[in-house]
Amino acid sequence: MFDYELEQVKKKLDRLVRAGRLQGKNIYLFGVSDNTRKIIQVLRSYKLEPVYILDNDTAKQHGYCSRILVISIEEVNNLQNEKNVYIGYSQYWREMLNQLQEKKVKKENILMLYKGENLWQNLGYAWRGKKVYEKLIEKYGNIPIFLCPYTGTGDIYLIGTFWKQYLKQEKINNYVFLVINKACEKTAMLFDIKNTEVLEQKIESTYLIQYHMLCPEKAKIKILNDSWLKIHVDPLKWFRGFKGLNFKELFRKFVFELPDTARPEAPVLKETEELIEESFHKNDLQVGNTVVLSPYSNTLADLPDIFWNKLVEELKRAGFSVCTNGNGDTEPALKGTSCVFVPLHRAPQWIEKAGYFIGVRSGFCDIISASKAKKIILYDSRERFFNCSAYEYFNLKDMELCDDAVELLFDRDDRNLSEKIMNCITKWKERAQIECNVCSG
Repeated sequence: MFDYELEQVKKKLDRLVRAGRLQGKNIYLFGVSDNTRKIIQVLRSYKLEPVYILDNDTAKQHGYCSRILVISIEEVNNLQNEKNVYIGYSQYWREMLNQLQEKKVKKENILMLYKGENLWQNLGYAWRGKKVYEKLIEKYGNIPIFLCPYTGTGDIYLIGTFWKQYLKQEKINNYVFLVINKACEKTAMLFDIKNTEVLEQKIESTYLIQYHMLCPEKAKIKILNDSWLKIHVDPLKWFRGFKGLNFKELFRKFVFELPDTARPEAPVLKETEELIEESFHKNDLQVGNTVVLSPYSNTLADLPDIFWNKLVEELKRAGFSVCTNGNGDTEPALKGTSCVFVPLHRAPQWIEKAGYFIGVRSGFCDIISASKAKKIILYDSRERFFNCSAYEYFNLKDMELCDDAVELLFDRDDRNLSEKIMNCITKWKERAQIECNVCSG
């Protein structure tokens, strides 16, 4: 879901909430996807929590999406209950609608929010894109324009690791770097990417893309994306995971066309000691003895509250202060922790100051990969990403972002995951204590 589409979905859900159509209802979402995760965030901002997520893919069933259990449609008790509301956002919305109606669910209880585009709409977008492009050229001159048409901070971070090498290869000295939100801008700041401009409206990225597609010789824009979904036929994404083509390789080969000798380069971290210490004091956190938990992901499977709640209790018993990396409303704090919004352009230093990080694989893991904190990254062992497992495609070691993180695969039925994590942390602490004793001796 592009961000302009998300804005439209937000407006639709807001109207439904104002009309009282969602309060007191059993909300089911159809399909595990990035779209679903974003809808969950919107619903949570209204204090609405979905009951379950439905998915026909047996590999996804009994996993978790934004900490909500995924089940099959056959597992829903009393599917035709008048209090049930089924929400979906997918290009396959017709199939979803038909499946529910075949199960005798009333049409008024099914809310399919997807809205396709047509030729005239796309032509209108291209015309608006021409105006946005001309405005940029007027401001910066006729220099290369690079567009990041997504909110994925992990993608921006990976771009940053190759950015200087790419500019040197292409002999580019000046450019415009377009992003669509402040989070992406802050990620770019880690690498001192200049002329970073946040588009005034998120939909402007789509305007520019449509103008580029219609008039590529006039709109000289490079799309910094390994698999650009606005092209109807998108064969490149099916190379993901094929013969070792992981996240890093797709960008290196197909976005930047850099040689195999090019290696990701971590950012040079700036000194932010005073600001970070102030943040720790404000949130009553212990420097060097704080575990930052990151339970949220926009792409990959995550874990249920019961796991996180148990882990929080065990960490506190072990003497750690614990916080949740989130934004409050749509990403609330885990039970028994404070919610801390870690600024992305200072995230590696912040996590390093904390000492410990535990999180499901997300873009935030890329951003803090260069920190010297003790890091544990979690992957669902059953989850696949196109032609390989999610772990094979995204693990930090193979991406050459860091080799000091402990990257654990979890089974959905594994009741000992928190114990494995605590054993790992205990060994770290014991080793640190031994080193401390050696130094003091």
